[in-house]
Amino acid sequence: MRLDELAKKYGDKVEFFSVYIREAHAEGEDQVLRNLDEDVIFEQPTTGDERAEVAAACMLRYNFSFPMLMDNMENEAEEKYMSWPDRLFLIDSGGKIAYQGGMGPLYFDVDEFEEAMHTHLD
Repeated sequence: MRLDELAKKYGDKVEFFSVYIREAHAEGEDQVLRNLDEDVIFEQPTTGDERAEVAAACMLRYNFSFPMLMDNMENEAEEKYMSWPDRLFLIDSGGKIAYQGGMGPLYFDVDEFEEAMHTHLD
């Protein structure tokens, strides 16, 4: 996955994290063909332990080289960052949002994210 390549390339300058929020493709909700083909189907978690299990499955599936954090069951990170179903952010050293990508998957632009990193690293 391209994000993992960026994490390996820029990991000495940028800390990469993934934040697992509510399941975007839960059973009976918005499914994607790839998940159906690969039989990757989960119920929407209702407890923190259930969400942690699905997050762990996601980490194993994508084998990210960077850590995954998990949103709480009140979905605070998702709501504060308007991140459902996925979105890229660059947070500067002062804790401010330096880049906010578009809502995924349609506007999930890894090239634009890399350009933003270059802008803020130079």
